[in-house]
Amino acid sequence: MTMTDERAAAVVGLIAAILEVDTSEITDGVDFQQDLDADSLQLAELAAALESDYGVAVDATDPPVNLGQVLAIVGAGPA
Repeated sequence: MTMTDERAAAVVGLIAAILEVDTSEITDGVDFQQDLDADSLQLAELAAALESDYGVAVDATDPPVNLGQVLAIVGAGPA
């Protein structure tokens, strides 16, 4: 497992914990709001956690809503 793979796995774990779902539900094609019923408070919590844990800036008014967006923000996946 590469550092990027490890980071991506950690990010998936973080997302799953905040959205209160199993990590297997966090896949590339899943929209956090539409598919996993995430609410705005959970997305704001995710944005804050990404800023705190990964030192990245996240626009709280337009938080990431899928795995690809999150990975691009933290540098663990394709932009």
